[in-house]
Amino acid sequence: MRAFDFITEDAVEELKNRLPKLDKHTYDTIDKLMQNISAKHKITGHQLHKMFIKKYGHTPDTWIKKYKKQHLGESVFEPVDNLKNIEEIEKFIKWSMKTLNIQDRPKITLSNNTEQAQKGHHTGLHTSDGSIWIYVGNRNLVDIFRTIFHELVHQRQDELDMIKPDDSYPGSPIEMLADMAAGKYIKIYGKENPHIFQ
Repeated sequence: MRAFDFITEDAVEELKNRLPKLDKHTYDTIDKLMQNISAKHKITGHQLHKMFIKKYGHTPDTWIKKYKKQHLGESVFEPVDNLKNIEEIEKFIKWSMKTLNIQDRPKITLSNNTEQAQKGHHTGLHTSDGSIWIYVGNRNLVDIFRTIFHELVHQRQDELDMIKPDDSYPGSPIEMLADMAAGKYIKIYGKENPHIFQ
């Protein structure tokens, strides 16, 4: 491989790594990132664009859409443009699933729908079809994580056939187990990731 190819390869890898960290994925934000990386690696934006397509089979804007869908488990169905820390949330979901030995990743919806949260009197919900709904509006990151872990405990309980009809009332054994597990494992995760306490 020629020296130019190594330089370009580094630029493509940097673009791949930095795309998920953008707060928004509009044409302007992606273009600005590409121009920044191109200038840094002394190549043109067009060259970077072509090399990215050659390596990943998609344009950067299409790739990031597929990345978000894949890494969020086809989960973000509602607009969450103002949601930051998507990468942190995904990292925590993966850690939680591994910790709980979850076999099948549920569909996880991150929502800013305050009305739904108020109407249902909850910030998280696990349904029998293996879907999880998480309210993320106006909440501290560690609180979002606690809710995610709680609902993923229910996912594992469901896989183990521990949940029977009408088991999910406040204070029920399965709810108490999910509450205790979430409290315990948030502390464990937080020791390694203190930045989640914002």
